[in-house]
Amino acid sequence: MNKKKTAIFGCGSISQTHIAALDALGISQITALCDTDKSRLDAALKKCPGAVGYTDYKELLTKADVDVVHVCSPHYLHADMAIAAMERGCDVYLEKPCAMNCAEAEKIVHASEICGKKVCVSFQNRLINTTLTAKEIINSGEMGKLLGAKCFVAWHRSGKYYTESGWRGKFATEGGGVLMNQAIHTLDLLYYFLGEPESVKGHASLNRNVIITDVEDTAEAFIHFKNGATAIFYATNCNVVNSDVEIELYFEKGSLLVRNESLYCVTADGMTEICKNENLLDGKSYWGNGHMRMIGNFYSALDGKDCYFCDIKDSVPVLKIIAEIYKNSDIRPDII
Repeated sequence: MNKKKTAIFGCGSISQTHIAALDALGISQITALCDTDKSRLDAALKKCPGAVGYTDYKELLTKADVDVVHVCSPHYLHADMAIAAMERGCDVYLEKPCAMNCAEAEKIVHASEICGKKVCVSFQNRLINTTLTAKEIINSGEMGKLLGAKCFVAWHRSGKYYTESGWRGKFATEGGGVLMNQAIHTLDLLYYFLGEPESVKGHASLNRNVIITDVEDTAEAFIHFKNGATAIFYATNCNVVNSDVEIELYFEKGSLLVRNESLYCVTADGMTEICKNENLLDGKSYWGNGHMRMIGNFYSALDGKDCYFCDIKDSVPVLKIIAEIYKNSDIRPDII
């Protein structure tokens, strides 16, 4: 594999996972970093010997020698940064959500086609052990037809979480709340497991007055898929703790349950653990270890190998699901 020259836009907490993954994989030289916060930028530069720091991503694209850009910035910057990088000849690894809404996402798709550049969206939970094994079982047909699914995300976010960032908690800069920032990974796995949705009925609301925000902290939905399967989905940031995400897939011969970072097979004979997720490389526990796999696959694909990664086109359906939930909600962005 040819060693790529990489730039990272945004030096917040998620960028540390990217830096650790690139370092562990040895597939890239980080040549440039960008953040408007000088203290964050300086801290990240200490972990990337030889990298040059910038506070303006447009200046970086003009001056730095870069092949791949990792966009780890606040949501409202994702589309502009990704498109600008491609127009300068760079491929893009893009943190979720790929954009603030479907219209922005389609602009990224269009730029990718025009510029002839690849975009990988970081739905890294597609590549953790529990997901890979569940996908293999679904594809094998060994448990019979996939009938439906149940998903619960019950996390906690304090008022400080929304106010300290300067961009969270506002549709104009975050694009949404629990749907766009936390539960989007779980909704993406529903799409990954069950395929294209046919219809979505749901509702999003803001329940806790202690949070100074205009985005939702709770959402629920009933999703009917084109293959006939259905799913119920519930997500909230109002729990007093961060509980483990639960996904249960129902088949003719039993069910698969993802809980506590493990995958279980449930049949009439009982419940058996099939596999566990590996230890986290760096970052928060619920980020999983999929970043390293997704990043590694993407760079292999850039080197001409046939490796799976979540292409920008394959990341749009989850935004469409979220948009449908907002349509029927009391709380919603102006543009969906």
